Amino acid sequence: MLLPKKQIVFQLNRERIGVPFLYVGLLLALVCIPLFIELYMNSEGVVADLALPMFAVYFLFIYFPIFALSIYGIMAAVAAIVFTCAKLADRKLTYLMLYKLTAFASTIPIIGYGLSLLVDEKLARLWMWVSVFYLLVILIRVIFYFPKKKR
Repeated sequence: MLLPKKQIVFQLNRERIGVPFLYVGLLLALVCIPLFIELYMNSEGVVADLALPMFAVYFLFIYFPIFALSIYGIMAAVAAIVFTCAKLADRKLTYLMLYKLTAFASTIPIIGYGLSLLVDEKLARLWMWVSVFYLLVILIRVIFYFPKKKR
């Protein structure tokens, strides 16, 4: 497994908190384009009767925020688990630093999740758990790049 280099981790960690949020938001918007098309083509019931502009409003204000918040929530949970590991390992890290690193490490999992959603929802659920495990492994390895707390 290819792990990020120490210098790259420190460089990404210097970014302001808005940058990872924007990065993940743009990545999620990119992933949602094929989902938008598939949902519009395969919609049933009341949603199927909506015109394209109304469906776009529905997608933008209902589907996308729920999707984005669920991804941000999973990232927050992963960062919290890694933060606990960092505290147990007595490393000099804050939750905010780990959340930023989680956001940048989530690139492959987010793109893979979007692609797996297009194939099958069961595959997407499996991909989500594999992605969480992947993030935990990568980030737990990364916390050991940082120095121990001075006593």
